[in-house]
Amino acid sequence: MNENQSKAQQQLLLGNVRIEQGMLEDAIQCYQEGLILCPGNAELWFNLASTFLDLRRLSEAVEAFQQVIALRPDLAGAYNNLGGVLLELERPSEAVEALQQAIALQPDFAEAYSNLGNAYLKLQRPSEAVKALQQAIVFKPDYAAAYDNLGNALQFQGKAEDAIGAYTRAITLNPANAEAYNNRSKAILLSGNLACGFAEYEWRTKVKRRRHFYEWCNDKPRWGGENFSGKRLLIYDEQGFGDAIQFCRYLPLVKARGGIVQFSTKLPLLRLFTNFPGIDELIEHTTAAIAQAQFDLTVPLMSLPHIFGTTLHTIPASVPYLTVDQHSIAAWRSKMNCSSTNLRVGLAWAGNPENISGQSRTCGLQAMAPLAGIPSLTFYSLQKGEAANETNTPPPGMRLIDLTDDIADFADTAALIMNLDLVVSVDTAVAHLAGALGKPVWTLLPVDGEWRWLLARSDTPWYPTMRLFRQSTPGDWNGVMAAVAQELRLLS
Repeated sequence: MNENQSKAQQQLLLGNVRIEQGMLEDAIQCYQEGLILCPGNAELWFNLASTFLDLRRLSEAVEAFQQVIALRPDLAGAYNNLGGVLLELERPSEAVEALQQAIALQPDFAEAYSNLGNAYLKLQRPSEAVKALQQAIVFKPDYAAAYDNLGNALQFQGKAEDAIGAYTRAITLNPANAEAYNNRSKAILLSGNLACGFAEYEWRTKVKRRRHFYEWCNDKPRWGGENFSGKRLLIYDEQGFGDAIQFCRYLPLVKARGGIVQFSTKLPLLRLFTNFPGIDELIEHTTAAIAQAQFDLTVPLMSLPHIFGTTLHTIPASVPYLTVDQHSIAAWRSKMNCSSTNLRVGLAWAGNPENISGQSRTCGLQAMAPLAGIPSLTFYSLQKGEAANETNTPPPGMRLIDLTDDIADFADTAALIMNLDLVVSVDTAVAHLAGALGKPVWTLLPVDGEWRWLLARSDTPWYPTMRLFRQSTPGDWNGVMAAVAQELRLLS
């Protein structure tokens, strides 16, 4: 060992000590100084990559693991770790390649099989995901995380009972894992057992990656459904826009139990909830606004179905439960350039691109091409965000009017919807809004088992005016659009 190699080894050892002391940034400096002296030291690169991963510096972790592999192409663990980081970076195709290489080098590598299952699931290849996760369990029968992941893959396939069994096994092996309880709750909800599912769904508040949504109000008592006359209750929105629209239906039930109801929600929803029955005070869901609010009790919005003991038969589903003032409806009517004889149909084709479920829910405007050739239809875009740019190149023959530049918030979207005859939307907030307004809405669903839509139904107990059009195979919107086009022709 020459002098540089010796000094590099000292930096490696010093970096490892810093890791034990919890001084991760100092450890990185040690490893990097060692690599200046000895850039071919694979162990230094591996430890550097692992520390980047611990610090959530994921892109740097990828580069460092790639350096490890360049130096040690026989190291299965480096390929597995690289695959795991690529998964977190939402690069599942690349992750599959890395993980398959890890397994080629180490055929009994249970962790690599589990990661591979997750990668396949993100690519909407659930059958392959199930096989990989079952293989992980063969090699490691007590692998709680693999059972949890297997539950996810089975739930994606709509196999709710099998998913519940997998999650239950994960919980038995690791009873402290809140994520597995949360996942199981959604499989139970998917099966239609809402009372049991919503009770277990309370575990979502314990999931580490989501805990910050709930811990800010731990100094206030949690409301459990009791009469609260003389007190102020803050109910806060906790998830997406669609969730707020779906579950605000419970606020009048809360109001019936006593005191002052405050509702905290995101800015784009505030005007929509003005004068909503059951809300005494609207508060924007920001740290500053909530800090100024005075309240005695709190509860997250999506705990209300559990508090009220919701079953399939007791969902508060009287519509419309959201309304729009007549002045706004008239103002939007004046913007719309459409023959009175034409059927006016609103379209939304994309979910939130920032999450995988949003990507699987997205069909894109071009997929709606089968709707373009139907006579006596005028389409209106309800799509906001980056996907709204697709209105610039609609499918040939589609009469699509885009007024979305005038949409400032969901109150505007609601006023536009009130001037339409029908909304056709992927599973996004627009579909919930149309359903809450009591408008006919056809919701286009991917194959994955999203709990609120239950199994194999073309209707939903949440929205009486909604019809569901489901994919039969992952990623295939052709069959969905053919069914929608057939039904639209009956209306036109």
